[in-house]
Amino acid sequence: MKSLLTMCGNGYKTLPEVSSERVSIPWCGVSRSVLIDLAVTQRDEGQVKKFIKSPYTTTLGGFSKVTNFLRDVLMTPEESQNLVRPQSEVAELLHDDIPGMEISQLDEPGFEMVTKTKLPPRPTVKRGDPLSSPEWNAFFDAEGRISKIDELKDIIFRGGVDPAIRADVWKFLLGFYDWDSCSKKRQDQRKRKVDEYFRMKLQWKTISAEQEKRFTLLKERRGLIDKDVMRTDRTHKFFAGDKNPNLQVLYDILMTYCMYNFDLGYVQGMSDVLSPILVVMENEVDAFWCFAGAMERVCHNFEMDQNGMKVQLSQIHKLMQIQDPELCSYLEAHDSGNFYFCFRWILIVFKREFHFHEIQRLWEVIWTDRPCTNFHLIISLAILDSEKSTLLENKFGFTEILKVGLC
Repeated sequence: MKSLLTMCGNGYKTLPEVSSERVSIPWCGVSRSVLIDLAVTQRDEGQVKKFIKSPYTTTLGGFSKVTNFLRDVLMTPEESQNLVRPQSEVAELLHDDIPGMEISQLDEPGFEMVTKTKLPPRPTVKRGDPLSSPEWNAFFDAEGRISKIDELKDIIFRGGVDPAIRADVWKFLLGFYDWDSCSKKRQDQRKRKVDEYFRMKLQWKTISAEQEKRFTLLKERRGLIDKDVMRTDRTHKFFAGDKNPNLQVLYDILMTYCMYNFDLGYVQGMSDVLSPILVVMENEVDAFWCFAGAMERVCHNFEMDQNGMKVQLSQIHKLMQIQDPELCSYLEAHDSGNFYFCFRWILIVFKREFHFHEIQRLWEVIWTDRPCTNFHLIISLAILDSEKSTLLENKFGFTEILKVGLC
């Protein structure tokens, strides 16, 4: 048996030899595991400096060394060997848990490298039926409060919502109403929101031309909104025609949002987020607050430094490395590994990649946050998967790949 030393005060004390009985070490204001570690490695004077520099790391290292020391001293070689699971058995367990995983055994014991992962076959998925009016009404109790919220969201995720009740359901999905609110509370909420909306609208309506001359930021935002309103979904019957009053409503909501969110104001593309919401709501106040709720989800897309967009494009890249390494390597080899061609998809949540009625269904599915809050990134992978054969068979280069993102 080895004798142990422990540092206490200004010197060292010798402890009895380790036996089958527990060793009692007096507390000296320093972690006991570190004291033992320092004693076992007493010739390494640098250990004290390590503790002073990084006590947390040294303490954790001490735990590991003490465990190994006591195992070697108190256990027979046969008992110690039984604690280590054979490498082949570990690899077999990993193969069972993650089908398609290939593991390379390294020379250094205790480490393996995952060299390749093949995802299991895709399950067959069948879309459910849209949430119907009778189903929707059945979720309300006697006080008008929604019960089984998770079950309701699951139905919406799998089948969407019947257009006849879409306006009512979206008010919950976009935070206009609280999910746990009763009928009386929702009446109060709506009255408060109506008053708040028109108060904010009055703020920009009452700014005179003279004031606006000295309000450069508002003037710039007004100019952007003027341009975007005139070219947003003009082929849709809701916005068609030169003197369509819905264009004015679209304009007013966007200007009022500048009063609601001074920091963000208006950025090109936000009119695309508002347009489908206004078509569904057909009411200025309801559309504004649902638009505000939708913007809470995507406001980071419109930040000036574009950091929110860069993070999401980077996440798509990482997912693609796992989901389809072949396509990912092809894109990287053709200067598209940054996935900037997906920029518009993420910025306005596929608004221009699908037909109008399809985007309404897609958005309500995404707003359920099923199965995760980043489900739109998975949708991006699905789009790329559907275009994979076109990209590879035609040997698309950077320019052609960019057009795939803008088609």
